[in-house]
Amino acid sequence: MKSYENKPKDEHSASDGLVSADSVVSGGEHETLTTTDHVSANDDESLSTAVELHDEVDIPKDEGLQRRRFWPPTRAQLWTGIAFWGVILLGAILRFWGLGDKPLHHDESLHAYFSLVLLHNNVENWYTCAQNAAASCYRYDPLTHGPFQFHIIAFIYWISQILRAPDHGINTTTVRIAAATLGTVIVGLPFFLRDYIGKIGAWVACFLLAISPSMVYYSRFAREDIYMACFTLMLVVATARYMRSRNAWWLLLAAVSFTLSYATKEATFLTIGVFGSFLGALVAWEVGLHWSLPTAEQEATGWRRFLPKTAAPYTVLVYFIVIGIIAKILLDKLKQLAVFIAASKANQNLTDTYVSHLKTTTEAVIPWLGMALAVVVFVFLIREQFGHASSGLRGLARHVERKKQPVLDAILTMHWTHWFFALVVSWFVFIVLFTVLFTNVSGGIGDGIWQGLYYWVQQQQVARGGQPWYYYFLLIPLYEQIGVVFGIVGLIRCLVRPTRFHLFLVYWFIGNVFIYTWAGEKMPWLMIHMTMPMMILAAIALESVIQTVWQAIKARRGHVALAVEPLATSDAEVASPVEDEAPEAENETPEVAHTQDIQPVPVTISQPRRRRSYELGASIATIALALLLLIPTLQNMFQVTFVHYADAPHEMMIYVQTATDINTVMDKVAALDNSLYGGKHTIPLGITSDATWPFAWYVRDYTNVCFNYPDGCSATAQDYPVVIASGDAMTSMQYQKSQAYLFHQYHMRTQWDQGYMPPACQPSKSHPCTESQPYVGVGPWLWLSYGDNPPVGAKFDLGRAINNIWQWWWQRKAFGSTDGTYDMGLFIRTDKSIQTGIKP
Repeated sequence: MKSYENKPKDEHSASDGLVSADSVVSGGEHETLTTTDHVSANDDESLSTAVELHDEVDIPKDEGLQRRRFWPPTRAQLWTGIAFWGVILLGAILRFWGLGDKPLHHDESLHAYFSLVLLHNNVENWYTCAQNAAASCYRYDPLTHGPFQFHIIAFIYWISQILRAPDHGINTTTVRIAAATLGTVIVGLPFFLRDYIGKIGAWVACFLLAISPSMVYYSRFAREDIYMACFTLMLVVATARYMRSRNAWWLLLAAVSFTLSYATKEATFLTIGVFGSFLGALVAWEVGLHWSLPTAEQEATGWRRFLPKTAAPYTVLVYFIVIGIIAKILLDKLKQLAVFIAASKANQNLTDTYVSHLKTTTEAVIPWLGMALAVVVFVFLIREQFGHASSGLRGLARHVERKKQPVLDAILTMHWTHWFFALVVSWFVFIVLFTVLFTNVSGGIGDGIWQGLYYWVQQQQVARGGQPWYYYFLLIPLYEQIGVVFGIVGLIRCLVRPTRFHLFLVYWFIGNVFIYTWAGEKMPWLMIHMTMPMMILAAIALESVIQTVWQAIKARRGHVALAVEPLATSDAEVASPVEDEAPEAENETPEVAHTQDIQPVPVTISQPRRRRSYELGASIATIALALLLLIPTLQNMFQVTFVHYADAPHEMMIYVQTATDINTVMDKVAALDNSLYGGKHTIPLGITSDATWPFAWYVRDYTNVCFNYPDGCSATAQDYPVVIASGDAMTSMQYQKSQAYLFHQYHMRTQWDQGYMPPACQPSKSHPCTESQPYVGVGPWLWLSYGDNPPVGAKFDLGRAINNIWQWWWQRKAFGSTDGTYDMGLFIRTDKSIQTGIKP
């Protein structure tokens, strides 16, 4: 039976300028491995000879007979499982505990409501929606982002109804179950990066993601960002695993993860830009490795020793120059397009027509592309059926060195079944989601390809939130202390010890910081796309110091460096960094699987004791610093998640959160309905347009509701027993119906003080202040020192700023004003209030 596992048969290490080949020493049928990264020598014990490893640990001799040992687990597997499952359980508890306590945010109510529409109409009345494009059927609309979240929340509703959950399975808990679940999945994903960042590094990454304030809070928030973050990290993990194993299942998972991310949020275009440009840089590097420069290493002296030995650095430099020019031109064109669209209604109509034509053309071309793909696959099948498939390398693949050019090797030697099934499955997922279970086949595909991009371009000019460029540089350090400090350390360490994966993490983090800072829309939930890679970088920074201390503890307990402990050794960088990216075997014998958890480390007596003591002391101090920084991080996580979860004036991470007063209002409505209509949810309700969200979801069970009150209602609606109003409508109703209705004002939404906004622009000859400034503050430095109302002539005061931050950390004393509210009014007809005794 032919194997389509694209596994090379002999690979040990690579030397391409990213790594050092000195870490691999050939010795007959065995190899001696040394390490300078993940493990350190025993302080008290020494070995006179190096330790020998099994021959070709990563590649079993007979792949057809090898099977990974799962049961019974080895001692190392057992403790590793306990460690990782323990932190995953911690992450799950933090994400599911009291999940439904917080009122639904404005955005959450939209997602919850239209998920209910999808369940009732697109699923339960599938034929009607498939035959008629009824307005009551859910259709993909980039205003509410991708269709994935509506499908998954509707699925949770359906399961909850089967399980007879409260409120017919539709409640604030079930709305958020999908977010909490995928947020927990994020916690466990670094487990699969053990051979890239070390076993300890992977565990630390899991832990940091489990307790991160932003990752926890937005895992309990029914917005699309946590789904996108999960699929993005899943894409990274699956791609990394495919690069090692060349197992088609990993490529399939990578393709599906990308499709699900795209079907979740339009910001996936930014992911394409970051990941795609890094892949291009890797290809440019490996292409450059093909050309050696004439100066031989042994002939180089002085500064010439530092000159590149291959053309790789130059090809990467040329690549970034070219891609930078292209990006600059493209971004300028996109900005011009956004300005053009926003300039007038006529311009928008023109672009609407053009995009509509694009969608129609795309839908017409796709069947032909499918037929062309079928022809290509048919040719491949015929060639293999009649034995014409070549067993050797052909074309460009013959010029690729597997050890030095693993990315090019993976691309050029990939079996056609790998990309074919990845493409087919990802397209199937795309079609199912964007056509909404095939109820909108005619328009869903074109909308899925073009409408999201079109909407994203439009929003860049709108710049929702109006936040300044430094928004994330203020927000993230306030919450993520351990991540910020050690994320920077990890970034430096990755640059000092570069591997392809290390450089990717650096590029991912810096790229996301740049691109989300550049983008017009800045919201607090977007911070998780920067926090996630930052936490992995922080784990890399902490991995080596924990390893050093762990080895010292073992030595003091009388163990030698070969002691078997579950987290004492690392799967990564034992031989060389690039070997981590070389293919591995997916199926090992029990012996081989065991040896991968036990990486013997040679220990010599050459290292001075003083240096070892210094390294141990520095490692202990670093861990102590990490524990100190962990304390405010945990405090912030606890406060924002379990104490002030609906108290935006005290939490910068919370953006115009629905206040708990909405529960009070709904309790009074329910009491009136019970008293007047027997609890049948038939009480007439009037809701003004400003209060539609989140009330559209909260009154979902009431059958006699008039939205857009009073203009959109019948004449009899003027006498509705209950009216809920907000904004200007609330003010006008107070004057118009003061005799007929009793009134009480509640908080509908609250928000954090925005005194950190830039001060009002002062025009000058060099700076005419032509750009609009929707929000004005005192600037970040004065705001940190004095809040939103500093004294006249005040300057930045470092001591006051530190004191304010300290008081906010431990007492949640707000920096500025706490009166940022958007209010609503509950109007109860006077006679009904007297009749029932229920006051607003």
